[in-house]
Amino acid sequence: MDIRRIYEPYDARPLESGAVQKLYRFTNGYGASVVKGEHTYGGDEGLWELAVIVFNTNGEFALDYTTPITSDVEGHLTDDAVEVLLAKIEALPEPNPINRYSNRAHDKVHKLDNSLHKEKE
Repeated sequence: MDIRRIYEPYDARPLESGAVQKLYRFTNGYGASVVKGEHTYGGDEGLWELAVIVFNTNGEFALDYTTPITSDVEGHLTDDAVEVLLAKIEALPEPNPINRYSNRAHDKVHKLDNSLHKEKE
């Protein structure tokens, strides 16, 4: 029997672009934004796009392209592939709080009530 963890998002919402976004947050300070929509990699196939995010102590988050998980977003993901990546993100060592936002490829910090994912340019 294959037993695997099913991660539950702490927030799931529609975005202005018509996409749906699920946000995950782990105790190590990392999380993920998982999005499916017309303008995401694989969205037209019903697949997900995942970005690693890092949180500060105020609950704000930024995209983090510096982890060993990915240096970009990961697209064309099945539900099972998302679960595998979420497990890897949850297992990351906690980031140094002083440098939590330094050297991030995307320096815009998002509050939880803001739309993280914009249409691809």
